Amino acid sequence: MSDQASSLRQARAQSHYPPSFAFFGGEGSGVSTVVGELAAALAMSGQRPLLVEHQPGNHQARRLGLPTSASFASLAISLGGVSDLLVSNRYGLSLVNLVASSEERTRMSPRLWRRLASEFAALEADNSVLLVDAPALTTDPAPLCIADNLVLVLSPDADSLTQGYASLKRLAGDYARRRFNVLVNRAQDFNEAQAVFNRLSGVAGDYLSVALRWVGFVPLDHTVRKSQTLRRPTVEAFADSEASQACRQLAQMLPRWHGPDSATQRASYLEHLLMTTKSLADLTGS
Repeated sequence: MSDQASSLRQARAQSHYPPSFAFFGGEGSGVSTVVGELAAALAMSGQRPLLVEHQPGNHQARRLGLPTSASFASLAISLGGVSDLLVSNRYGLSLVNLVASSEERTRMSPRLWRRLASEFAALEADNSVLLVDAPALTTDPAPLCIADNLVLVLSPDADSLTQGYASLKRLAGDYARRRFNVLVNRAQDFNEAQAVFNRLSGVAGDYLSVALRWVGFVPLDHTVRKSQTLRRPTVEAFADSEASQACRQLAQMLPRWHGPDSATQRASYLEHLLMTTKSLADLTGS
C-alpha cells in the first residue's frame, strides 16, 4: 500500500495520466477483437498498455489466453481491491476488469469509491496508455463520455455503418463529443475500407458537426478466428498474417491518434468514471 500511495501522490503532483482510447461500434463489427489485438501488439513491442474491460463475461481474458478475474461490480460485496481485477501475461499485457452497470457503480459507498479510485490511479500511472473496450452506449454511456479519444470501429456490413452513425449522432448531440477516429475492420482491401469510411464521412458531414479522422483498416483474415480458438492474440499466434501486420502498424501509430476534445487535465480514469456515472444518474433521475 505504501508503494501505491507513493505512486498516487507522484501522479497527482504531475497532474498527468496516460491517454485513454475507447473503442466502440455496432454489434458484429469486431470491436473487442480489434482492441485486444492492438493491446497485445503494444505489449509485444515493449509498451505498457492497460486493457480496460467493460464487456461482461471475461471475453477479453478468454480471447487473449489470460486468467479470468473478479469484476468491478463484485468488489461491493467482496470488499477486495483493484488488484483482484488485474491479470497479466508473460510479455506485459495487462487487463483490468471494470465490468459493472452504471447502477452498480452508483450504489457503491463513497468510502469504497475513494479507496478503489486511489488504487486505480496508482495502477494507471504505471502504464503508458489505456485501451478501453467500451460497453454499449445505450446501456452505459459513461466510459465513452470520459475517454480522451474515441475510436469508431466499422465493418463493410451495412448494419455496422447504420449503428456507427447512430452512435456518432448521440455522442455528439447528447455528450458533446466532436472528434472521432475511424478504423475499418474486416475489409477486403484498402479500397473497400476507404469506401466504407467515405460513406460515413459523407453522411456525417451533411448532418453532424463532428470531425472524423481515418486511421486505417484491418483486412479480413481467417487466422483471427483461428487464433481465438487457440486463445492467443493473432499478433502472437500468426505473426506473419495480414491482420497481424495491420494491427502492429496500427498500434505503432496509435499514440498519434491522441487529440482529445478538451485540453483540460482530467482525473484518473476510474475516478472520472465514478464521478461521471453519478452526474449522469442525477441528470436522468435514475
